[in-house]
Amino acid sequence: MIRTDNVVKRFGGLTAVNQVSLDIHRGEVVALIGASGSGKSTLIRCINHLEPIRSGRIVVDGTELTDNPQAIDTI
Repeated sequence: MIRTDNVVKRFGGLTAVNQVSLDIHRGEVVALIGASGSGKSTLIRCINHLEPIRSGRIVVDGTELTDNPQAIDTI
């Protein structure tokens, strides 16, 4: 249902998310755990298209969101 492939998000010289790949299937419960500032919220904001990614790919429910941020409104 949610797939990220090598997602990278940078803020200037700071890499907040570095080549994160994951697959979350329908019905799965997933927890993102890590230290403060490790990129958990940034990754979620990227999936929700609240932050643009520098590289990689995001697919939600079969819909490619990487280059089509308006597609999230149809999911």
